[in-house]
Formats: sequence, C-alpha cells, structure tokens
Amino acid sequence: MAEYHYDVVIIGAGPAGEGAAMNAAKKGKKVAVVEDKKMVGGNCTHWGTIPSKALRHAVKQIIQFNTNPMFREIGEPRWFSFPQVLKSAEKVIAKQVKLRTEFYGRNRVSVYTGKAQFVDEHTLDVMAGAQANTRLTADEFVIATGSSPWRPKGIDFDHPRIYDSDTILSLEHTPRTIIIYGAGVIGCEYASIFSGLGVKVDLIHPGDRLLNFLDDEIS
Repeated sequence: MAEYHYDVVIIGAGPAGEGAAMNAAKKGKKVAVVEDKKMVGGNCTHWGTIPSKALRHAVKQIIQFNTNPMFREIGEPRWFSFPQVLKSAEKVIAKQVKLRTEFYGRNRVSVYTGKAQFVDEHTLDVMAGAQANTRLTADEFVIATGSSPWRPKGIDFDHPRIYDSDTILSLEHTPRTIIIYGAGVIGCEYASIFSGLGVKVDLIHPGDRLLNFLDDEIS
C-alpha cells in the first residue's frame, strides 16, 4: 500500500472541499483531496445546483420562444422532451468538471478517488471497494462530504416511478403528470422545469408557504 503525507487532507470535492483545498494550497500547504466519485465537483456539480440551473435555463429559452409573437408567426410551438433538455445540462456539467479539475492541477492539489476511512486521528485509508489502495497521513483534516436527499422510511425509492432530487436526472422520458413533495429551492425549480415542458405538476409542501426561508414578499 502506497503511503503519503500532507499538511491538509480534505474529504469531499464539492464547493466546500474545493474552497478549503484552494485556500490551503495558496497558503503554501501540501494538500490532498479524497473524492468517492470518479469526477470532482461534488453533488453541486453533478446532481444539485448546476444541473437544475442548466435545465431551468434551457426550459426558460423554450418558453420564451413559444411565447414570442415573432416566432409564433413562423409555426406552431416547439416542445422538447426531458431527456433532450437534459443533454444541454450534461454539456454544462462536463465544462464544470473540466474547469474544476484544472483548478486542482494548477494549484498542485493531489486528488485521490475512493472512500475515506479513518485509521486514527492523523491517518486515513482511501478505499477502492473493500480494499485500501492508498494511506494518507496529515496534520489536519477537513470533512466536507456534503448532503444527500432525504429518503423517508416506508417509501420504496427502488420503484420505477419514484425519484429523488438525484435520481430524477436519470429519467428517460417526459411524464404526463408528476407530484413533487417539498417546496424548497430544488422542489420549486423542478416544478418550474417540468411545468415548462408541458407536464401537469402538483407541488406539495407541508409548510405554510413555498420557499418559507425567504422573505414573505419573495415567497
């Protein structure tokens, strides 16, 4: 097993992990990042902020085209399927991954792929499956593993018609109707996206208003 020592090791290559890595590297520290996915960027780039914003932008363009009187004179409205719109988001994701990968290379931050497992307070193993292929020691560790969708007990997320905010990006068709439970940022974004694609959307929220963390006027 290969063993390396760093001043700082960061677990997670999302926005928080990347920010910590760049900050430490610019201060002259020897830095490594451990990421369990094959590409850097974290959930923000691959399942969260970037895909939803790219999808929303694409759908907004479709709506503007279909409601613009000048284009309506040319012909009937143009509608696109969810997989077609998703392809435009995938291009944005690829650009983001390339950009973020260059950040690590330019700042001489080592990136290891695998799950981090602590051995003691200054040592962790990078796991490839059940086997450890690399051991990293460090003076300091930063844990920036991000978040994941809440999956309540009693709901079968293996069912082919039930998705969460991550797996919805694997949807291979445009549904006729969809129920979205939760009117936070991601719930409202996907409600807007699917509505813009002509899908009948029911948005259910247990709170008293949508986006209830915002000012009343905005909500």
